[in-house]
Amino acid sequence: MKRSRTLAVAAALLLAGCATLEWHRDGGTAESRDRDLAACSAKAQAEAWRFDLLPPPQVAVDAQGRVIAVQPPRQDSRRFLAEQDLLRACMQQRGYALRESAAKTD
Repeated sequence: MKRSRTLAVAAALLLAGCATLEWHRDGGTAESRDRDLAACSAKAQAEAWRFDLLPPPQVAVDAQGRVIAVQPPRQDSRRFLAEQDLLRACMQQRGYALRESAAKTD
């Protein structure tokens, strides 16, 4: 369920094309948004580390026939997606929504 929600958000962002999105809250200032974004980002980074756990080692046999333990690579994408979900949830709890930026860059 969470993965399909993440994929839906990613698809919506891709469909937005070149649109620049930013967090917006009615009555909020740029300074308060930046402060809330920094706080939510720090919180999301701290909480996302629990998704960065190494998977258990796998047992294999090397070329000389010895049994060895092989550590699979880390799954950084899981931590990254978790961090983005946590950041989004934190900002939404503070009353923000992602909207297309009013400032256009050429």
